[in-house]
Parts: sequence; C-alpha cells; structure tokens
Amino acid sequence: MADQSTSRRHAAGRDDEPPTLVVKRGVRAEDHTQIMRYTPTGTTLLPRVKDAPPPPEEPTATHAPGLRIPGWKQLLLFLVPAVVSFAVGWQGVGQRKLWNDEYATYHAATLSWDDLVKLLDNVDRVLGLYYVLMHGWISFAGDSIEMLRLPSVVVMAFGAGFVALIGQRLLDSNAGLVAGLVFAVIPTVTRYSQEARSYAFAVAFAALATWLLLVALERPVWGFWLLYAVAVGLTAAFHLISVLILFPHILLTWFRYQRSERDVRLWKSLGALALIAAFAMPMAYAGSGQSDAIGWIKADQRAVMQFPGDLFGSNPAAIALLVLGLLAVLALLLAKRGKLAVVFLVWTLLPPVFTFVTHPLLNAFLFRYLLFTLIGWALLVAAGIYGIVRLMTSRSWPQLPIAALVIAAMVLVTLPAQHALRESVLPGESDFAAAAQTVGAGSKAEDGIAYAGNVRALRRAMEYEMRSDTTAWPADIFEVRTAAERGDFGAEECAETAPCVGKRNRIWLVNTSKGDDPWVGMKAERSDTLRRMFTVSEHWNHQEIHIYLLVRRTPAK
Repeated sequence: MADQSTSRRHAAGRDDEPPTLVVKRGVRAEDHTQIMRYTPTGTTLLPRVKDAPPPPEEPTATHAPGLRIPGWKQLLLFLVPAVVSFAVGWQGVGQRKLWNDEYATYHAATLSWDDLVKLLDNVDRVLGLYYVLMHGWISFAGDSIEMLRLPSVVVMAFGAGFVALIGQRLLDSNAGLVAGLVFAVIPTVTRYSQEARSYAFAVAFAALATWLLLVALERPVWGFWLLYAVAVGLTAAFHLISVLILFPHILLTWFRYQRSERDVRLWKSLGALALIAAFAMPMAYAGSGQSDAIGWIKADQRAVMQFPGDLFGSNPAAIALLVLGLLAVLALLLAKRGKLAVVFLVWTLLPPVFTFVTHPLLNAFLFRYLLFTLIGWALLVAAGIYGIVRLMTSRSWPQLPIAALVIAAMVLVTLPAQHALRESVLPGESDFAAAAQTVGAGSKAEDGIAYAGNVRALRRAMEYEMRSDTTAWPADIFEVRTAAERGDFGAEECAETAPCVGKRNRIWLVNTSKGDDPWVGMKAERSDTLRRMFTVSEHWNHQEIHIYLLVRRTPAK
C-alpha cells in the first residue's frame, strides 16, 4: 500500500516525500542524474552517468569535457601539429652548420662498439642510449647534416602531436589543437628539432609519458601504468634532468586520487613511480662520477636574466609567452579551474627554480636541459584561451578564431628568431666548415696540422668537415693517442714539441682562442718552441676560429 500511495503522489506532482536514490556501486553520488521510472511498485531514481552534468564544485585537474573522442579524431588531432612541427623543423635543416656538441655526437656515433663502450665509461654515460641509436642510424642513412638531424625533427614532431592529445584530455579538443600548434612554432622547439642531440627525444618522451599518465588515470590498468613508467624511464635515459617532468605528474595524480587514497589505482600509480625510480636512479648514479663535463654551467645573476630568452628562443618570444601565461592563470582561476592552473605553474616554474636552488649540487641550471617545460607553456597558453571562452560562453567554437589570432601574433613575434637560428653559424660558435675548406684548399702532402683553443671536439669537428677528402688532410703532428684510444672526445698530445714537429716545414695551426695571437691557447713550452722555429706566413679569420699557416724560419733538410 505504501508503494502504491508513493506512486500516486508522484503522479499527482506531489514531492512531500522524496523518493529513494539508487546509487550504482563505483559511481559517485554527485555524478547521478535523478531520472524517474514508474514501476508497479512505485517511483525509483536511476543513475545516468553518461548524461550527468558537471558537479557543482571545481573539476579535478584530470577532468576533461572532451575526454572521449573517436579514434580518427584523436589521430587527426595528433597529426595536424605533428605535420606543422615537422614542416617548420625540416625547413632549412641543413642550412646551419653543426656546432660543438653535434660534432661530439658524430664522433661518438661513428666509433666502433668497443670504442663507444670505452667512451661511455669515461664521459657522457647518460647519453649512451642516444649514441647507440645514432650509431645505427648513421650506418643506415649516412652522415650528412640533414640525416644527422632528421631523427630529432621526427621525434619533436611526435612531441607536438602528443602535446595536442594532452590538451585534449586536460581541456578539450580545440584547446589540444591550439597547444600543439603553439608548441610547434616556439623557436627553441625548432632549434632543437634541428640538432643532432638528445634533447628532442627527451621532450618527445616527456610528452608521451604525460599522455600515458592521463590515460592511466582514466583507465587504471597495469598495462598503461607500465607503459607510463617505461616512457618516463626513456625520458630520463635521453636526458636525466627531464625526469623533473614528475613534478606535474605527481600533482596530477594527487588531484585525481586525493579523495580515495585506499583505491587500488593509487597503489598502481605508486608502483609505476617505483619502477621509474628503478630506471632513473642507476643512471643518476652512473652519471654522478662524470659531473666535470657540466662543471662550466653557471647559476649567477647573468644566467638568470638570460634564462627566459634562451628558453623561448628570443626575448620577444619570452615576453609574449610570459604575458600569455600570466593571463592564462588568471583566466583559469576565474573559470574555476584553479587546480589546473596550479599544475601548469608547477610544470613551467618549479623545474627552473629547483635546478637553480640545487645548482651547487646538480649543475643543471641550463635552459636546454629544461625544454620539457615548453610543453607546459604551450598547454598554459591554450588553457588561457579555453578559460576566456568559458567565461564568455558555454560554446567551445570561439576558441579557434581567438587561437588563430594568438598563433598568428606568435609567429610574427618569433619570426626573427626563426630566421636567426637558421643562420649558417650560430652566434658564439666556430665556423669549422670554413676553416676546413681553407686548410683543404691550400694543404700539401708533407704539411702538418696542429690545434689550439678550448673547444672540446675541435679535432672531431675538423675531421667531420674534411671527411669527404681525407687524401688532402695534413697529418696531426701532436697527436700521440687518438680520442677513440683514450675513450674521450680529446686526443692525447705529445709532451715535447720539437720531436713531434720533426722536419716539417709547414704547419696549419687551427686556433679557436680569442684574438689574433696565434700562440695563445697552448702551453708555454709549445708556444715558445713554435714561435722560435716558425713564422706566420698567412692568416685567415673565420667566425670564432683562426687559421695560421706556419712556415719554418730555416727550412729543414
């Protein structure tokens, strides 16, 4: 009788006795929509999770309005910024000459396997995976500038695609597309997609790891957590400092699980972090004994002032992105997405602050070590547009025209920086190609060559530039043990100058020291001996490098 009276009251529109809410196990009560079903026993409220409106409180950082979209849309969302990034990165990829670190990559990747193991045992152990990959790639594709840099162009394009997918899960599809495109046109992204070093790989795997984290948070099965752990491990393998991407990752996980600490999914995430530690700690320990290689990094006032311009590729680009980032934080706060704003602030600001504070210990306050923060900056700009549109209207389509204006303005602001990074030789770097051309054009079979200066891979650079015409290359008169034999990037030179010079009448002196004095940049015994035995016959100046033709004062018989 009670059930029949309840049915009659509801049929008459009376609500003096609220019906019972039937809550499905595993679904939060606030996700239910009250839907009346009239049955022979009365009226029951059933949950409708799919059509439930957003909860009245602030959404968690991992909630995304466009979380589930068809696979073909996700592929399209990935491909658009990836193609743009590849096109921008491939444009003029061989126009800029290699620089010191890229010559080091060429040297390491062209060693025999035994010599590569010996090198990694002494220096650059944390880059071992990249050198191994490049060893195989050069064997297959050759050693031209374009082929040396092609892997970086490709993986950075993948990174741009994953940035878009991250934005789609954190915000919506339009914001994801905007984030991917903003990332693709940042000058520093272009610069390091055009560089034969591991930085592009570290950024791409950081983006992949973040996307896998969001997938694992939504579908917390062990397989996704394992893939996430492997992706973070590879991020650290390509550059150890990039493991600081865990700062925003931990925050995303905390915001997702702070109300259900006993949920088994939390333990899965902790298991993934333990696996990551198992990957990263041995690499950190292995690289700790080789910290002398980065002892030159500074964290003084000048380094701090230069950091934003270096990170974004130019001072105008830095100002534009910093202003857009500040506006984005305000827009997210007004749109009641404060947790997401905190995630982006931790992502973009905490790693530089952390490396600055820990500089005496880590020596890691260097902009190219922190390129993964550019992912956060691109997402922050897209989130700002998302927040502004949310304040204006409930529709999402206005994001695209606003974003088109923002991206167009960014392209105009960063265009000078894009042109500058494609110059033949970067500012402050030596023009080894011009130097090698000078030596090759004037050298004779009996000539010798000597090196001075503080460039680590000076010999390797000159050898790369002369690799196609080794018959015209002068003998290295001071080298007694090659870099490969030493397991290093520098050769061992003879202790006494005169015996190594022998009866040679001409020596090509390649010097990367400042000024026009040919005798600087070498030990006193060598400079005194050469000055006494030789005179400078000819002198060529190229960017940050000098070539001197030394002719013996009294020809040897």
